[in-house]
Amino acid sequence: MTDSSTPAGASDPTDALEEHDETFRTDLESLLAQPSISATDEGVVECASMVQELCLEYGFDEAEIVETPGQPAVIAHAAADRGGEAREKAADDDETSQETPTIHLYGHYDVQPATPEEWDSPPFEPTVREGPDGEQRLYARGAGDNKGQWFAHVCAVRALRETTGLPANVTLLIEGEEESGSEHLEWLVREHRDDLACDVAVVADGPIDSSGRPHVLLGARGLLYVDLELRGANQDLHSGNFGGPVPNPAAALTDLLASLEDDGHVTLDGFDDDVRPLTDRGREIVAEIPVDEDEIRDELALDAFETDADENYVERLLTRPNLNVAGLDAGYHGDGMKTVLPSEASANIDFRLVADQDPDAIYESLVDYATAHVPAGIEVELSRVAAMAPQRTPADSPVVEPAMRATREGWGTEPILKPTLGGSVPTYVFADNLDVPCLVIPYANEDERNHAPNENLKLSCFRAGARTTVALLSEFAEADLSGSSASASSSTSTST
Repeated sequence: MTDSSTPAGASDPTDALEEHDETFRTDLESLLAQPSISATDEGVVECASMVQELCLEYGFDEAEIVETPGQPAVIAHAAADRGGEAREKAADDDETSQETPTIHLYGHYDVQPATPEEWDSPPFEPTVREGPDGEQRLYARGAGDNKGQWFAHVCAVRALRETTGLPANVTLLIEGEEESGSEHLEWLVREHRDDLACDVAVVADGPIDSSGRPHVLLGARGLLYVDLELRGANQDLHSGNFGGPVPNPAAALTDLLASLEDDGHVTLDGFDDDVRPLTDRGREIVAEIPVDEDEIRDELALDAFETDADENYVERLLTRPNLNVAGLDAGYHGDGMKTVLPSEASANIDFRLVADQDPDAIYESLVDYATAHVPAGIEVELSRVAAMAPQRTPADSPVVEPAMRATREGWGTEPILKPTLGGSVPTYVFADNLDVPCLVIPYANEDERNHAPNENLKLSCFRAGARTTVALLSEFAEADLSGSSASASSSTSTST
């Protein structure tokens, strides 16, 4: 690793960030050069050790590799500094530990697999070059998802420690299974609940808004992913000799899927019962989110969206749950004609859920519904692939305004406040198990190409992220976070 001495003359953390810029980029490139593919175990142990070493080098008081039933995680702590005195552990002073908030920061060191021949430069040989907009970008697997984002937190801690001091206690959790579904994250947080106790949790993951502006997200939608398989006869049959009296699994499957939705609403019993309605402030937030629906339609070559007359694109996307058919398979797919009556058909479906829906209850309802709605002669089997509970921090939580101010300061522009992330990240784990509000504040560019070839991180975004973390820790340290519990911000915990 690189030299960690204090930059000459730096008295402000933002100055220290600028003076250490080359050092930070070099260390980030070393981190990105280390493969850490959780799906295949490649390099994960080595990367966890590197994360631990970086945390200690960059000013954390302690960093521990924590074993899980799956991939190892790293938990690091940095105690608030006191007025220029030598750093001490806040736990040694009861009065200080009560008055000084603890900020929990989460990220993951594992990455998606990469196919080198699909990249313009090797995925684990970090390369800086101009992007399509002329800005300098760092190209590597994990640059935006998620090494570059959580490493910005680490750089912020170092800059604060070397200048004005760390204003708040910091707990950093970097897991190694996010790209494989965060299977053991909830177990990890429960096992180490006391060690991870905090006042607010912040997740830097995903891209900024498509407009190029940063955004602060009050939570994330949940997910339920299910495989459906329908079976009829014990073999494929000639449709002329058997079609009619012999039930067709493909027809039964399409009928079942069609019946699960009516005018954009999922028809499962009780599906919408637990949906938490938006507050007046929540509706204001949604109304203020900028979106150009015509531009989106043109880009996607669509004539219309599936929205009700009284709702717009953002409302439908972020405030209502939905069912998505992700894949279908049945019968013959080749050229020419094959009049086959397939013996089986399958589909992959996913539900995107909103607070306070429970993936467990919805899965059970789906099992009952599917079993009751297939015709005689057809067997149906459901497999639950993944589930993640939704989470949403109340819009009037005392953590929201400090987060908005910090993001504005870090990026130099007005951030967009949103009720939830469209996708699913495991924010519910912290809200449910630590009883704290949780926010998502992404640091990657809107076109980071996460999970795709040529994944990248704009260097300007990386720097803005580090500045934002500096401001976040200062804002939260000065804010009154009393009463900032999760306050019903998520539904029942669900393992992924």
